[in-house]
Amino acid sequence: MDDELWSRLPAEVQVELDELIISRRTVQALQVMREHMDPPLPALWDCVEALQERADVLEVSGPIRSRASSE
Repeated sequence: MDDELWSRLPAEVQVELDELIISRRTVQALQVMREHMDPPLPALWDCVEALQERADVLEVSGPIRSRASSE
């Protein structure tokens, strides 16, 4: 996974996020991700997309949440 947001996170936070993604704890993953980002904070949807890409890498089935589903 070559994502700019993901690469901004420390390795230990990446491991924590992987565990949260696998456990389908999306809200907690978003909180952890944004807590460990240096300013400027990314948009929430950018974080969701990064987590979805990571879920795809981890082969976690189903969407984290798509932008289309909320419109």
